[in-house]
Amino acid sequence: MHARPARRTVLAALGAALACATVIASPQATAPTVTPTASPSPMPTATPRQTPNLELGVLPNRVMPVDPVLLRQGRAVAGRPELFVDWEGNRYQFADPNARQVFLNDPAGFAARDGGACGRMGPLGGLGDARLYAIQENLLYFFASEDCLKRFKANPRRYMEPFDVMPSGSAADQAAGMAAIDRWVAWAGGKDAVRAAERYSQRSVRRVDVGGAAWDVEDILEIDDPRNIRRTKTWTKVGGSSTDVSSTRLETGPKEAAISGSNGAVVQLTASRREAFERWVNRLPYCILRARFRPEAGFLALKSGEGRLGAHDCDFVQTWFEGNRTALAIDKSSGRLVQIGYTGREESMDAAVVSLYRDVLAEGGPEVLRLPTRYGVYAEGSAEATIEPDVSILIERPKPAAPAQAPAPRGDAAPEPRRVTPSLAGTGDRVVRRELPAAARAPFVHGVRLHPLLAGQLLCV
Repeated sequence: MHARPARRTVLAALGAALACATVIASPQATAPTVTPTASPSPMPTATPRQTPNLELGVLPNRVMPVDPVLLRQGRAVAGRPELFVDWEGNRYQFADPNARQVFLNDPAGFAARDGGACGRMGPLGGLGDARLYAIQENLLYFFASEDCLKRFKANPRRYMEPFDVMPSGSAADQAAGMAAIDRWVAWAGGKDAVRAAERYSQRSVRRVDVGGAAWDVEDILEIDDPRNIRRTKTWTKVGGSSTDVSSTRLETGPKEAAISGSNGAVVQLTASRREAFERWVNRLPYCILRARFRPEAGFLALKSGEGRLGAHDCDFVQTWFEGNRTALAIDKSSGRLVQIGYTGREESMDAAVVSLYRDVLAEGGPEVLRLPTRYGVYAEGSAEATIEPDVSILIERPKPAAPAQAPAPRGDAAPEPRRVTPSLAGTGDRVVRRELPAAARAPFVHGVRLHPLLAGQLLCV
């Protein structure tokens, strides 16, 4: 654990109300599949495996036994199997045709949040069982276990994810914020290096305890572009046999996204679960740097304060792009990234939605880009930080074009041999981790996730 000193409040101008603001909207999706007269067929079930993976071991029951429309009215009435609607992989049964029609008029509003993902663990924490359900603030949630349901009911707001709110400020705040970001860009390697980065990958390994057994978890993230991302997690039981290995792969493409397992199971991701994954990826320093030079991202940066963090005099900057808000502390002199802050879930903190702070403890580079490779992570109000495993980073750049061949000389003269200096521009340059002293903690006021309908209000920079 890593102890932290007390923080001072330097972003009070944003206001406490902003940190608590919550906007909740129904996800947009395609029309549901309706088969009112047929009998429901069994949902596919994956082959059971003794692994720690919750998502793809045995798929949970996806058929909700009670009418979701009447449940919102406070009435738990059993649905009729012949009156059902399939929506985002779940089956909803209704007590009468009128209730079914009400659902069809607004399926995204009545269906389970996040495609039926567990309401306690969040959109990326595994699917919930449709027989374990709860209504909270007129929203339906499924849960992976009785324990998840119990914890959620005890403190629902602890697990309900809000939308980020786009920051606001003056033109001077925007100019100062962009200047701070550009100082960070220069420190990281320069705008040409950021623009030239073509493919990013990172790898880490950590040991966890599941059911009294130790497992090594290898986590590999690969980013080709904002819509093509892969994350592979491989679980290997310490001291186990070759059968005590399993993996899951979350992959997004231009049109579809899915989680697949080494046991052959495949679960398609709903739009809201995909957005949650992309939101998590967009917290990475690499993605923030790249967004600065992607016009379609609509990148916005606002200076919201300044202060001294340990040995660093910092500008505090609020960034926003593609519905993601992140707070940064950037050294005024060097441009070094000192800390990142945002509202999100943390697996080691009961999967609760909290204000998270990530101190940059070490970074590697700048062979390609100088990026953080180790963080100390803690939640708002905690006295200690958890040191995350070291991350090895690989960034690929475009291969150089082949040099044009000189025309063959005329006559009998032998051609002059041409010397070509080898180039490493087309290879993957590994960022070597360099130790740095622990950074002090930055005080940030966090926002919450932006409502998708507000995206068009962003000022282009």
